[in-house]
Amino acid sequence: MNIETIEAFKALKHYGIHAARTKFVDSPEAAIAFASRRDAPDPRSMPIVLRSGEPGSDSLALETEHAIRRAYEYFSQAPPGAKVLAQEAIGPGTDITIAGRTDPDGGTLIELIGTSHRAERMMPLGEAGAEFLATNFQAHNHHGADDKTRRMLEHLLLRVSAFFEHSGVSDFSLRVRLHENSYTVLDAVMKAPKALHLKERLDAHAHDRKAADYHPAGRE
Repeated sequence: MNIETIEAFKALKHYGIHAARTKFVDSPEAAIAFASRRDAPDPRSMPIVLRSGEPGSDSLALETEHAIRRAYEYFSQAPPGAKVLAQEAIGPGTDITIAGRTDPDGGTLIELIGTSHRAERMMPLGEAGAEFLATNFQAHNHHGADDKTRRMLEHLLLRVSAFFEHSGVSDFSLRVRLHENSYTVLDAVMKAPKALHLKERLDAHAHDRKAADYHPAGRE
């Protein structure tokens, strides 16, 4: 079964993985309210993105009520009655994909995909596997090739590995933006044989001793 985007994001957050603030909206007014962050300490408007519930669809950042209304009308009519997702707009960075799949023989693996390179490791990943993928990725990419970025990427891969191991997901693909010594999951596609079972989380560093050396810039 396919896991709906909002449920997928909830599962990621349950495992300590930072995903962009996202919500289904059923009217232009609901989208505008999402942008105004009325439930936040700072009520100022923020740029948002509207997109359909289909993975990979998005629009330019919307900064005015007029732009939000026009975008909502477009996405709610294509196809008619389609669900519309509102998401906080995330600044520029390096986009990568982290994917996991289950082979016919029952084995599982995690794959890290950049613009010009991809590498994979069998599960369980472990710290050595996370270090291999992060180092291999940096060797083939020119952006953010420093120790802080590598540690952040290792930290993220270990969190994703724990999620894959315990959530019941059989296949997934995460679109992730690396930015300012941090990251944000922008989109998530997941499949599972049944509804996800989110086990009680262990200690924050139970799967990730390297996290003690990683301090993200921005909220998580």
